[in-house]
Amino acid sequence: MAEKQRPQVPAVMYEPHPERYPEPSAPPLGPEGGYEYPSPPPYSYRETTIVEEPVYLVPQPPIIVAGIFSSKPTSTICPSCRQHITTQVTYRLGKLSYLLCTSLCMVGCCFGCCFVPLFIKIFKDADHYCPYCQFHIYRYKRL
Repeated sequence: MAEKQRPQVPAVMYEPHPERYPEPSAPPLGPEGGYEYPSPPPYSYRETTIVEEPVYLVPQPPIIVAGIFSSKPTSTICPSCRQHITTQVTYRLGKLSYLLCTSLCMVGCCFGCCFVPLFIKIFKDADHYCPYCQFHIYRYKRL
């Protein structure tokens, strides 16, 4: 039997040209003819990786506003900003103001006297606010 011979393919070896020009985007050639890469930065023991620890938010217990609130400013602790404060008081119309106005009108004071309870502070409800953060703390109702 005759053995089959494989066709032989000539192997061509390409040699690089000794006078090769670097491409514009390639790094410059070094003294040995190879590419010159920048050296890495020097090692320093001060360059350490900082690992950030997680921050846990622990809710603070609520502050119970304990105090005797009336229509006058009161000393207390603000539940929002947690500072010791004297409340800032604003007045607003409440049930007592409207009830007195209606009752005066029914009695016969219809010529403007019935509107007097709408303008006097002692007949209005009092809202207590924190002077620092303007947090509404308490509403003192007359009726």
